[in-house]
Amino acid sequence: MRLEIGDARILVPTAVNRGDAIDVRALISHPMHTGLFRDPDGHPIPAHFINDVTVSYGGEQIAHFEWTSGISRDPYVQFALKADKEAPLKITWKDNRGGAYEQAVDIKFGGAP
Repeated sequence: MRLEIGDARILVPTAVNRGDAIDVRALISHPMHTGLFRDPDGHPIPAHFINDVTVSYGGEQIAHFEWTSGISRDPYVQFALKADKEAPLKITWKDNRGGAYEQAVDIKFGGAP
């Protein structure tokens, strides 16, 4: 399976109880070109990188990250979240070329132990 730019995954535990502090892990497929390298023929590879990441939970922004071209290819982010409501958790990534990529998961209480 070949990943395309913007393919993203958000991973959360399958069993969540109200008030739990859970680990959220998110990965997005993106080349994250710095603009400082050249292709095999010697042509410059233009900068293409994610520069803005927004996390919302239940429609409320809970985190915002400003990234630079120094972030590695296919960036990964992990953070703790207090699960205090059943609601969607959405992450939006934007790049310096106007690309916008979004992924969401529903935080629900219960599930497998």
